[in-house]
Amino acid sequence: MELINLIAPVFAVIVTGYAFSWTKLLSEETSDALVQFAVYVLIPAIMFYLIGQEEFANLLNFGFYISYGGTLLVVFVLLFFCLKVALNFQVASATVAAFAGVASNTALVALPVLHAIFGSKGALPAVLANLVVAILLLIMTAVLETTAGHKASTKTPIHKILLNVLKNPIIAATLLGVAYSFTGIGFSDAVSDYLELLSQALAAVALFAIGFTTSVRTIVQTGPLILFLTVVKLIVAPGFVLLAAHLIGLDPLWTIAATVSAAVPTAKNIFLLAKHYDQEPKLAAHIVSATSFLSVGTLIMWLFVLHHLYPNAFQLN
Repeated sequence: MELINLIAPVFAVIVTGYAFSWTKLLSEETSDALVQFAVYVLIPAIMFYLIGQEEFANLLNFGFYISYGGTLLVVFVLLFFCLKVALNFQVASATVAAFAGVASNTALVALPVLHAIFGSKGALPAVLANLVVAILLLIMTAVLETTAGHKASTKTPIHKILLNVLKNPIIAATLLGVAYSFTGIGFSDAVSDYLELLSQALAAVALFAIGFTTSVRTIVQTGPLILFLTVVKLIVAPGFVLLAAHLIGLDPLWTIAATVSAAVPTAKNIFLLAKHYDQEPKLAAHIVSATSFLSVGTLIMWLFVLHHLYPNAFQLN
């Protein structure tokens, strides 16, 4: 009952967003506006605040990076070779499909979910998980540029790709937060109150937008490959992350955060890169939609599992 009371408001907001989308009371542009507000204002603010107020040593949680980032990298490699050998995918296509099976939407889903349940203590691991995903996406971009850049509508130089990644407001805020944390200056009460006020709006805005963009019709259109990658993304990958975190002896809160970050839907950036390089864009789009819809159920399942394993950690907020 305690866990239900914690997660019910989170998924109630998602359902509210879906209800408004279904009733057509709000225009289709509503979701775009909410996502832009979250990406350009709310998420950068909370990332800079959460990282900047921490001691720099607290950001060097190597157990988290290994259990989360290292495990996802292993799963990606296994998926890549499986797709390339069993289904004769080209390198670029296999890269897109494999990354769709591991790269999470940590910024718009894991961060507000963990922040809503655990407060700032749960949000910090999600922020670092977002940094891991950003690095994975950077690797994916480099591979696609090398193997399929000539097929893209316009070939983008590597240095411009790196610059575009660094100009992303979420990545920029994360890196600035790390730099500010290194100074050890901290925040005044006025600045803390301002950033805390912005962070409080993140959960409602992001979760409502997720529900608003969820499409049931996509599940009907999914084929065996999409369902396979969806199962890997929502069940297999989080399971391996949880196992790795347990074997490493990661702190319960960070173990929960790593597992939840792995269990959220596929990042939409996968589709954007697939579209740009013309490498399985429809497959990427369907995986994003399928994982977004099905994760509502699987994420609840993982939270119940985690609550059973680490009941005391859910009393932090």
